[in-house]
Amino acid sequence: MKHKFFLLLLISTIVANTLYAMPLCAEASTETYQTQGDIIRDSPNIVIGRSYKMPVFKAGTEARLAIPIENTTNGEAVNIFISPVIDDPKNFPFEINNLVTKQKISAIYGRRVENVSFYFNIPKNVEAKTYPLTLNVEYSSPSGGNFSSTETIYIKIENDYEVPELKLMDTTIDGDKLVSGTTKTVGFRIQNSGDLIAKDIKARLGGLSSSELILDSTLDTINIQSLDSGETRTIYYNVSANSQLEEDTYSLTLFLTYKDEYDASYETEVKVYLPLEGKTSKETNVTFHNFRYPEKAVEPFEDFTIFFNLKNTGSEDVDNVKVSIDAGEEILPKSMSIKNIGSLAVGKEVPIEFTLFAKNDIESKNYPIKLHVEYEVKDGRKKELQSASQYIGIFVDSNDQETGTPKVIVDYYDYGGDFIEAGKAFPLNISFYNTHKNSDVKNIRVSISSDGDVFSPVGSSNSFYIEGIAANSRVERTISLRPKINAEYKTHNIFADIEYEDTKGKAYNIKELIGIPVIQETSLIIGDIITPTENYLGNPIGISLEFYNAGRGLMRNMMISIEGDFDTHEGSLYIGNLEAGKNNYYDATIIPTSAGALTGKIIFSYDDEINQHFSIEKELSLEILEPMQEFMPEEFQQPETMEGAFDKRKLPVVIGVIIVGGIAAVFFYKRRKKKLEEVDMYE
Repeated sequence: MKHKFFLLLLISTIVANTLYAMPLCAEASTETYQTQGDIIRDSPNIVIGRSYKMPVFKAGTEARLAIPIENTTNGEAVNIFISPVIDDPKNFPFEINNLVTKQKISAIYGRRVENVSFYFNIPKNVEAKTYPLTLNVEYSSPSGGNFSSTETIYIKIENDYEVPELKLMDTTIDGDKLVSGTTKTVGFRIQNSGDLIAKDIKARLGGLSSSELILDSTLDTINIQSLDSGETRTIYYNVSANSQLEEDTYSLTLFLTYKDEYDASYETEVKVYLPLEGKTSKETNVTFHNFRYPEKAVEPFEDFTIFFNLKNTGSEDVDNVKVSIDAGEEILPKSMSIKNIGSLAVGKEVPIEFTLFAKNDIESKNYPIKLHVEYEVKDGRKKELQSASQYIGIFVDSNDQETGTPKVIVDYYDYGGDFIEAGKAFPLNISFYNTHKNSDVKNIRVSISSDGDVFSPVGSSNSFYIEGIAANSRVERTISLRPKINAEYKTHNIFADIEYEDTKGKAYNIKELIGIPVIQETSLIIGDIITPTENYLGNPIGISLEFYNAGRGLMRNMMISIEGDFDTHEGSLYIGNLEAGKNNYYDATIIPTSAGALTGKIIFSYDDEINQHFSIEKELSLEILEPMQEFMPEEFQQPETMEGAFDKRKLPVVIGVIIVGGIAAVFFYKRRKKKLEEVDMYE
């Protein structure tokens, strides 16, 4: 009995140990086992280590990103490759050009942690925030199995740098003020107040008008290669004021587009206010006119000329006129730098020309060149010395054109006139210039857009393709555009986004700005003239009509007058400005001087927003009658009363008596009949 008990106990122990060593079911096993000879190994599992803490980096530094890589199983992992996933380079917080995109760890044994390090350059213009970074992990096991996974970590970046910001520090005018009927040099001092370099700067002066202020040159855009943090540069424009302008302050707009050192684009616009004084009849002026100088970049040791006319626009002759040129130490005159003109009579002008060249190894930038004139004016017995100065800008390009980046710019555009009328299509001709001296560009794609979609293409899309532009060459294209019918009267911006490749297939892009002034059409609608139906000689006749501005543009300085073969008193009326969609009335009184057909006209005169003058006439035609003869009625006489004639005033009384008598007769008849009936009944 005892042996049986021990035998049963031994069998139970063996069965229990066997069940304990086996999994309950196939699905309950959480690890995979592999057999290598007589050795059983786990499959490796690589993850980001639990000791990883989100790092904080500073913009503008080189950062070391250390990532713990952990093997969570007993199986060995070999040939581990870790690489960041870059889906959107624009939102990637590191410089990709200097990025080592893959790191390798030879092996990580089971339950071990190894560190992998990446070195990143963080741009100065990166946005300060927390960025997700996805890592791709690929590895193998010694038995030959291949595995991969993705992990996401987070990185915080702080940025104390300010992006480049161009500000207008001050505006200078030769003589402190513009003068009507003359040309003055206006200087704009621009400063980069940011911490990053501003490059590829384009400054364009807008808001010009032929009736107010215009440039004394077709070049309205000045290029500045770059401005370091805190650096300033002064650019110059020659601004001509219309001779009819009165003393006032006039505004223009300075448009600035530029990039930072990482090719991110920026743009800003600044309002500038220029004081102007009216030209007096006694003022003596010697002014510069008709400039001709290089509007494209010049190279070192390349001769170039500056030509202009010097004119006496004052009211008195001047003597001992001397003209000089000063371009600083970097640009030197090849001809005499001072020219003696002698006397210059009123209204006379003389041509002046200087030849200059740029020194070697100078900075590529826009250089101001000062033109100065001195002259004497008689003041009684004395002679008074007066002077005037003007600046122009010359861009010198000293870059090595063998290895420089090819640039495609818009160097010229034409839209067929001074202004474009809203709602009407116009052809825009654009010249694209490859500034590089040796390198061609190809696969050029140009897209045209505008602020607020003011302009829309006509008969084509807003983009076109150019196969290539040879070095130092131009290609022109024309696109038909139409401004909105309700486009505001001002200069609107058109943008040309240019994408192109160099000969090696490297892609570039640039954005050029084109200013198109748009005006609104004026349309005066005049109603019918309202007059009396009959008009007589010598009698005043009231004239009235309604009119309204059916266009979208402002009518300025409106005056209404009436003319014809009649007399009138205060027939002229000054309306002033009539806004779009508004109406008004005109009333006048005329006195005809002769009978018969009277003719005349009502004259409307006004100016539009660009000072164009209009005059519209409304014909007046009336028939004037002779005066009517006075009619004197005969004196009224009371007719004599005839004897026995019936007096009409007694007619109502008679009728009343008849009616009352009739009623009484009816009443008497009914009463008598009733009594007779009563007698008959009793009988």
